[in-house]
Amino acid sequence: MQPQSPARLLNEVLPASYTALARGGIAASQAALPPQLRKMHQQLLRAFLAAGAAPGPARLRELAADAGLDVAEAMASLAAADLVHTDPDGSIVVAYPLSGRSTGHTVHLDGLPSITAMCAIDALGIPMMAGRNGAIISADPTTNEPIRIELKAGAWSWQPSSTVLVLATSDACCAGPIAGACPLANFHASAELAEAYLAAKTGTTGRVLTREESVEIARNEFGPLLG
Repeated sequence: MQPQSPARLLNEVLPASYTALARGGIAASQAALPPQLRKMHQQLLRAFLAAGAAPGPARLRELAADAGLDVAEAMASLAAADLVHTDPDGSIVVAYPLSGRSTGHTVHLDGLPSITAMCAIDALGIPMMAGRNGAIISADPTTNEPIRIELKAGAWSWQPSSTVLVLATSDACCAGPIAGACPLANFHASAELAEAYLAAKTGTTGRVLTREESVEIARNEFGPLLG
């Protein structure tokens, strides 16, 4: 079967009104950047992974200078592309799939510090983006049951084995950055718990994804980011 583009796959999963994703997805947004800005974005992600935390203002200036860019203009362009967002003080809040704040989704990559993912899909994407084995630690948002997912030698294992993922958007966040939907994108210990979670969320539209669907979306969105 011919692989689907990130935009087509995500548009099939989410409502058409979810304009942040309808633009084409994270990988497509990065691919549309000018070459030097794309280089800076990749180096920013590598620095984030290597440190286990977001690069600070001084490091960002270095990355921009290495790419021959003005740091303020570069960061504004990355924000406009919905790839990286900062606080007013310049601290990185999100560089998809990586989060500068605690989210409840922790990824342990072989040979690198632990790191926080923005959401469940992002957590699956981090090992594929980094090209490393890894383990994801999360929990069901309804029961707080621990969830552990591992990627080793190209094979995924899920505990519990009934784990699924919800991908959804709410009326309050569908016009803004993709990060607005991240609190709704969680792992659930079973499809029944996931369906009940969605049904209880007023003003929310989404669906329960199988493990295979979740991995495919994460691979398409984040696998290409570091080349």
